Amino acid sequence: MHRVANDIGKMFSNCTIDIRIPFLQYIRNLISVNRLAEELASIHISETKQPYHHQPERRNKQDRSSVLFEKNLIIDPYPTAVLYDGFLMQSIYSRLLPENEKTIDNIHVIFDSRLTCTFSEENYRYHARAIICGTPSIISTSGIIEAPAKPRDFYFRQIGWMPSSGDIEELQKQFAGKYIDYDDDRINSVATGYTIQALFFFLTDGDPFCSDTGCRIFNAHWQEDLIRTQVNNQRICKKHLLLLDRFLSRK
Repeated sequence: MHRVANDIGKMFSNCTIDIRIPFLQYIRNLISVNRLAEELASIHISETKQPYHHQPERRNKQDRSSVLFEKNLIIDPYPTAVLYDGFLMQSIYSRLLPENEKTIDNIHVIFDSRLTCTFSEENYRYHARAIICGTPSIISTSGIIEAPAKPRDFYFRQIGWMPSSGDIEELQKQFAGKYIDYDDDRINSVATGYTIQALFFFLTDGDPFCSDTGCRIFNAHWQEDLIRTQVNNQRICKKHLLLLDRFLSRK
């Protein structure tokens, strides 16, 4: 996080960057861990083709195993394949922000290992997301790996067969470097890029993504686009540079 903060500080030179302990580690000192675990368990997504209000009854009455899972995850965060409704997670976290920091002078960006998703009315299903912009903005470290699609050939080679662990390792070797993976050093550059997008959400009044496929603020749906914009080029288009210059010129 220090590398991300350093890069953001250079770009937004008129802002104070404050690095804090993980959000839920801070919050657990202010709120019952049981209550927080119950709230997080309530936004698990078990059926990806149903909106939240049509999810199983567990959204209202969480089973004990889900609550225990969340309690352990609060204490010891790690990547997980469990899906969460990203906007509901944002709502939970927003209520827990310090009252004196719920102002336009403060922007909160929370990094979370949970895999955030949002429901699309276009194809009526949940999609994994690397970032949920707003107050607070949530960047899912699992989402960075899982949300943008891997190269098409990666999936083509999986069609029609059930890969063993050895097959998966071989497939990963063949496509090494072509997508961001867990324990990948490049994730720091990507995390910086998503933080920039979270900040531009406020500079653009809620429209952070760029139509320029070469811009760092482009909303990458493929890993190859993510690597190109956030690792290899790291360019910001003229339109968004102008917005940044206007912001930096403010007194």
